[in-house]
Amino acid sequence: MVVSRHSRQVLADIGSAGFNTLPAGRIDFSRAVRSPGSTLKPFLYALALERGTLTPTQVMQDLPDTASGIGNFDGGYLGPLLPRQALANSRNVPAINLLRETGLQRSFVRLRELGLHDLQGSADRFGLSMAIGALPSSLDRLMRAYATLAEDGADTPLMWLSAQDPIPPRQLIPLPVARQVALFLADPMARLPSFQRYGPTEYPFAVALKTGTSQGYRDAWVIAWSLDYEVGVWVGRADAGPMTRLSGGISAADLAQAILLQLHGVTRGDLTAGTFAPPPAGRRAELCTATGALAGPACPSRITEFVDATIRPPALTAAIANLSIVSPATQTRIWRNPEIPPSLDRLVLRAQVSPGIHQIVWLIDGEAFATADPASPLTWPMRPGTHRFQIRLPLQPGASRVVTVQVE
Repeated sequence: MVVSRHSRQVLADIGSAGFNTLPAGRIDFSRAVRSPGSTLKPFLYALALERGTLTPTQVMQDLPDTASGIGNFDGGYLGPLLPRQALANSRNVPAINLLRETGLQRSFVRLRELGLHDLQGSADRFGLSMAIGALPSSLDRLMRAYATLAEDGADTPLMWLSAQDPIPPRQLIPLPVARQVALFLADPMARLPSFQRYGPTEYPFAVALKTGTSQGYRDAWVIAWSLDYEVGVWVGRADAGPMTRLSGGISAADLAQAILLQLHGVTRGDLTAGTFAPPPAGRRAELCTATGALAGPACPSRITEFVDATIRPPALTAAIANLSIVSPATQTRIWRNPEIPPSLDRLVLRAQVSPGIHQIVWLIDGEAFATADPASPLTWPMRPGTHRFQIRLPLQPGASRVVTVQVE
């Protein structure tokens, strides 16, 4: 599908590889409900930014998640990442942690408001996998929702007919949030190392994009937009069978790139001016990716981000520590194993901290449980009830967020 950005006019809608081809050539797959892979993630980030549960300077952890059993598409983990990197690299673990923080039902309702689905009831049937493709959608629904994101969060229906009367827009995503997410998705440097430079996800002009690949390579997606056009591509089989390692970042992105280059009349080697607008009142800052603080001489890895001009990120000093709990994950419900002795029914505790921190204190329900090396996991004998976990630095300021867990 191809849409003119500012008019929302649908310029092209090709529903299959060929109308008279077999199998299923006469089915319009732009309307087919399929697994959207990772294409819903930008809207989860937008909701978290809107609600204040996420900021552009907040460090997210891309580490094994033992509670959900969900890993990343490539089977690896990148450690601490800023939101721009986590979304641009399409990491699954930070996305499901974000979904935990924001709430399943709240996210489910927001995705419905954006037109990505029309389902009712509880989001529990999809669980955390809702962030990585469990909640079905379709190409035409994705195109409308991404058009809303591209147009500063203002939603109107796509224009399918030339005589169609325009409908006044509804502001579904706050303008500063929509622009921030667009900048996350338009940064080729932030996509490293998951997406190669100068490949099918990089353009000679400003383009924001999000890829998606469903389980078993059954669906490959990309939604990409420039200053003038939005292009959406789905690649898959009519029988919903698996493909041979055709991901959104390869097959769908390659086709979208060819279409956008042709629409703009340029080649991959050209360079043209233009960029996406930053959030109002935002200012450019160079941040240290391990801490979210302003990058100083000691910072080994840094990234440029737009931050609220009224909030100054802390300077990188030895006193700033990034402390986070990797396991257990917040809002997790855990059932004890009735077939083993209670003394052996234990929960593994893992932490992630800034380099140079060699000792932390684990607090459980507000009381010190153990002082430990952050690199070494601990075990806690589980007991029924709601419990609060936190880690702190010994004898100095610095604490993680509180993680709440229900044990049954």
